[in-house]
Amino acid sequence: MEGRKSGRLDYSALLRRKTVIGANVVLMTLIAFGIFAMGSYLNARHYVRFDFTDTGRFSLSTKTKNILKGLDKPVTVTVLFNQAELFYDRIVDILREYEYTSSKIKLVHIDPVRNPTKMRELTQRIKAEEIQLNSIIFECGERAKHVGQADVIERKFPFKFKGEEAFTAAILSVTQGEQTAVYVTTGHGERGLEDYDRPGFSDIATALKRDNYRVIPLDLMTRKEIPADCEVLVIAGPTKSFGSEEIAFIRSYISDRKGRLLVMLEPAFGPYEKTGLEDLLREYCVNVKSNTVVYNKVQLPFYGLQTVAEIYVNEERYPEHRITQDMRSLNSVFFGACAIECLPASNEKPYQCKPLAMGPDNSWGETDVGIAHQKPEFNQDKDLAGPITIAATSEPVDTEAQAAIAHGSIPVQAPPKGPRITVFGDADFIANEYAGHPGNRDIFLNSVNWLTQKETQLGISAKPPDVRRAMVDPRQMKLIYWISVAGMPAFGLIVGSYVWWRRRR
Repeated sequence: MEGRKSGRLDYSALLRRKTVIGANVVLMTLIAFGIFAMGSYLNARHYVRFDFTDTGRFSLSTKTKNILKGLDKPVTVTVLFNQAELFYDRIVDILREYEYTSSKIKLVHIDPVRNPTKMRELTQRIKAEEIQLNSIIFECGERAKHVGQADVIERKFPFKFKGEEAFTAAILSVTQGEQTAVYVTTGHGERGLEDYDRPGFSDIATALKRDNYRVIPLDLMTRKEIPADCEVLVIAGPTKSFGSEEIAFIRSYISDRKGRLLVMLEPAFGPYEKTGLEDLLREYCVNVKSNTVVYNKVQLPFYGLQTVAEIYVNEERYPEHRITQDMRSLNSVFFGACAIECLPASNEKPYQCKPLAMGPDNSWGETDVGIAHQKPEFNQDKDLAGPITIAATSEPVDTEAQAAIAHGSIPVQAPPKGPRITVFGDADFIANEYAGHPGNRDIFLNSVNWLTQKETQLGISAKPPDVRRAMVDPRQMKLIYWISVAGMPAFGLIVGSYVWWRRRR
């Protein structure tokens, strides 16, 4: 009896134990499932993306990020691309990066074939007669921008993806009001905006339009005034002098209308004819050394140390400035620039001149320019010792900030009101021949955005398409052939023979 009773008690205890263990397993499974579900929920809404590619292929440029972070209006991006189309995955990936960077971006996918109803609704909403398939629609309020396949993909080998430039331009187009007017003077030998040859400015004009600017030529002698909608006046490489009447128009525009001026000079390698702008710029503490061209000594392969007129600007050669603060990793190249000196501010000239780009330490300003059969050499008695300033900006002295510092308080970070001027000692750096250099276009576009106080559009532009080619000559092809056809099989045969020989012993 006692054995049976103890057996029943043991069985009951064992049953209870199994029940507790089973309940424990179920509870732990539910807890694990709950933790997994909560982790998945948080991961879907709060995640971090990393780009481990060498060229940052899947990362947005700093300029695009600044624009997205500065958005104050929601933007709906509707993708109408067929999944079988070229670069579809790349398009979706980069648009997801836009959505991840800014909460103002909403990404929507519509299959035009399977969802004709949504297509009709979209067509009516943006008030379009028809919508092209394989395209992206950007909407903000009542404004809409259509980006077609040709804007995203360059349809010639090697196929290039230009999505970020097109998408960022579309966002600027729908979120900003009217295009900002940029007038470029003509009639003094300036570069042509429609000139597609190497010295022309067609590439940079296209880049300005992509940044939502209207680029308009201006002949002051014909117009007899600077238009009222002019936000920036650009003087691009004049080779002839401005008349006194034209200088009066420009002076009135800067002083009376608090205008914005961007000047790019074109120094000559010979007798220099003044442009008439030198005295005007000196009124704003920018002194242009018009009879001086900056040279640089560089080590060239097979040629040794050579004197060249190309000036390379990078890292510490960009002084502290809002225009260049994101450009430390980029090189800008200037060709035959003239020297610029920043004059101190005074009560008569209350303007602060700041260097924007400087030549390297071994550069100098050559005063005897264009003398036949004479190699440029630094002459301590006449030439300017380096480093030389080749670009500078000028704006009113911030008297309120100075007063705050004098009283021991922190000044309010606000741009001073008044005219703004940017002067480059070279115009070649944005010509079609040189605009492809990584920093050249950015320093110019940042200067225009700084002049118009579009701070969110400062930064490094979208990277050019990453196209890598392997150039193999016939000798290398022959070597690759014999390595793959004979070398690798022979190596396996030798290793196998060695192993067989070792085992035989």
